Amino acid sequence: MGASKRHAVDAQPVAVRQPTPLDFGFAEPRFLVTVDTEEEFDWNGPFTRDQHGTTHIAAIDRFQQLCDAHGVRPAYLVDYPIASDAFAVETLGGYVARGGADVGVQLHPWVNPPFEENISSITSYACNLPPELERAKLTALHSLIVERFGFRPQIYRAGRYGAGENSRRILRDLGIGIDTSVRSLFDYSEQGGPDYAECPLDPYWIYEGELLELPLTTVFSGALRKMGRTVFSRAFSASASRGLLARTAMLERLALTPEGIPVEKAKLAIDLALAQRVPVLNFSFHSPSLAPGHTPYVRNADDLERFYDWWRQVFAHLAQRGVHPTHVGELLAAAGMKR
Repeated sequence: MGASKRHAVDAQPVAVRQPTPLDFGFAEPRFLVTVDTEEEFDWNGPFTRDQHGTTHIAAIDRFQQLCDAHGVRPAYLVDYPIASDAFAVETLGGYVARGGADVGVQLHPWVNPPFEENISSITSYACNLPPELERAKLTALHSLIVERFGFRPQIYRAGRYGAGENSRRILRDLGIGIDTSVRSLFDYSEQGGPDYAECPLDPYWIYEGELLELPLTTVFSGALRKMGRTVFSRAFSASASRGLLARTAMLERLALTPEGIPVEKAKLAIDLALAQRVPVLNFSFHSPSLAPGHTPYVRNADDLERFYDWWRQVFAHLAQRGVHPTHVGELLAAAGMKR
């Protein structure tokens, strides 16, 4: 990599603009399942250009069948290695063709050309790349997805949730209608990433009528939950302190994901989000968790069975609470966006 290709980056946290609220007008709450559909890699190792695989795609059909059985249309957010894999394109494209799923975009800068940056934790957040390089990478990925799948994707998530103001301008220019990069109540600024600690849970407009934000759903539980943003981010920022708060049922941050969140706590998080009148609950996980051994969350066959039991119980709880599945097209139509 020549010296002329190296870029300095700014590791400051990404500012989040004051949002404009969005009302979908749903009579009942909805939920969306988003899947970070990405390559397998060593979660404990450094970022690399080429040390990854896509073998877990062979296991994705079991999850799709579970979704089909519950009337759920997941959004598979694919990155460059997945969009480059013929079997993945055939598999996911088949789900889309029969109306069982949507395919969107996910940018992992370190495996997405053009390769002009030094690989590091800082540059793993796309928002830290020079604007022209982030645009080139995202445009290359978008073009590949259009070429391989035969349609224009309408939903995006930045890998590692690394979105910034430049990201949003690129999405608008590409005609993508939904961003889902914001992980509400999380702050990645110590790693050089965005700070989403103060972001709302409700969907909101980034560019009114053109690009909406659908945050990943996270809530606080416990006796101090109404003061959660202040207590969690400021008074108890250390992980040990947060662990003590959770063990004493004073305060705990619960994300809607099977990765690291026990099912009973996930059900509680659903109930708390509904109590806050969040109109769309946004669930997520990483696709390599669909096969044992690729993520810390599914290490063996027993973990995988617990993973599937988590979803069965969560789908049942959502149905019991009157929360209906939604999909990308319905959200765009409800927002008045014709795509």
